[in-house]
Amino acid sequence: MEYQSNNNPYIQPGNSPYPGNQMQPIRNPGRAMATASMILGIVSIFSMLTVYIPVICGSLAIVLAILSKGYGKKMLAGAKVGVGTGIGGIVLIFSVVGSLVGMILSLNRDDLISFGRQMDQQFERQTGQELEDILGQSYEDIMAQYAEIMGK
Repeated sequence: MEYQSNNNPYIQPGNSPYPGNQMQPIRNPGRAMATASMILGIVSIFSMLTVYIPVICGSLAIVLAILSKGYGKKMLAGAKVGVGTGIGGIVLIFSVVGSLVGMILSLNRDDLISFGRQMDQQFERQTGQELEDILGQSYEDIMAQYAEIMGK
């Protein structure tokens, strides 16, 4: 049972059911979900260097923002921020992945093989192992096979 009078977010001292007539704030049940939505939306923006985290956090931010609304109430400001940043994170990651796929599809054979060679060198610098020892073939060979399949 909520005790509230005239849009005042606090209970009037004379109407308080609590001892000592203390003012108790009325809780909004959707505020916690709106805050979680906002945090997840911001995480989806700042985790752009990963691929899966922005999609997961962004979609959870949207779902929590919708759930925080409840029945027929207005959406809280934190939920609006969560929806905006969640959608922004998802759109940004799909645009980055799409542009990378488009770039790789547009490269010619020599550029693909050069890209594969660079990937092999980068992997060896980071891990100290050759990719050919792990996969059985180098990334340069994989890109050469890809160029043959694509007819480049």
